[in-house]
Amino acid sequence: MHGAGNDYVFIDGFVTPMPRSPEQLARKVSDRYFGIGADGLIVMSPVDHADVEMRMWNADGSEGAMCGNGVRCVALWMHRRNRSSGTCQVQTASGMVTVITVKLDRSGSGGVFSVDMGQPNAATDSERLPGISLPGADSDIEFTAVSLGNPHAVVFVDDLTDRVVRHVGSKVEQHSRFPDRTNVEWVQVVSPTEITVRVWERGSGETLACGTGACAAIVAAIQRGYCSADHEITVNMLGGRLQVRMDEIGNIWLTGPAQVSFSGILPVQD
Repeated sequence: MHGAGNDYVFIDGFVTPMPRSPEQLARKVSDRYFGIGADGLIVMSPVDHADVEMRMWNADGSEGAMCGNGVRCVALWMHRRNRSSGTCQVQTASGMVTVITVKLDRSGSGGVFSVDMGQPNAATDSERLPGISLPGADSDIEFTAVSLGNPHAVVFVDDLTDRVVRHVGSKVEQHSRFPDRTNVEWVQVVSPTEITVRVWERGSGETLACGTGACAAIVAAIQRGYCSADHEITVNMLGGRLQVRMDEIGNIWLTGPAQVSFSGILPVQD
């Protein structure tokens, strides 16, 4: 399944056992040449205090805490299997998440879902990243640190070039400032109600979309006065558009598509 092109291989733990080595399996299935091809692996499992537990692994086998696009897909699958209805409670490594069904396609293979991402943790001031600069610049990169259960470094730029996103993005991800590495959002402001974002994801490289990344970008844009907290804001990403808004108590809501690409059976050798 995928959310705006951010694709994962999902294992339905309600009907199949948890893989013995999800880290190894994530690397195997994510390979776009010798595997299935994905940004990572997500396992859905039964849990007592929620409709489903979601655990995710990036393409390099490292485990992540939260995925805004993946959690919408989980809600879609739970609805397709009649395990939840209009609201799905999903337990993640970063906490409980509520996903609301906005609409479903007639086929039931896709739809639009809205996720309560909770309240972000954002630095009040931007900071410089020693030793890394944008192409042609003579000063260190300025970024805003934001957490939505996983770390983000948000950088506002004039141009979203491959050289910036991929070459500099990998350097930012692995900078010593981030001991556990970080996701990197490159943001171009279009208007107070629209931004364009490209993402370098921790453990997966550039992806077509990132739900928590879209939210982090909006949090930083509001904090810096580029966007208003009073409006729903459009986030353009390579794989499609997401909608983000901050409600009256400061919670971030992420709305976007989820789609089943295909399903099948994968023989796994121990």
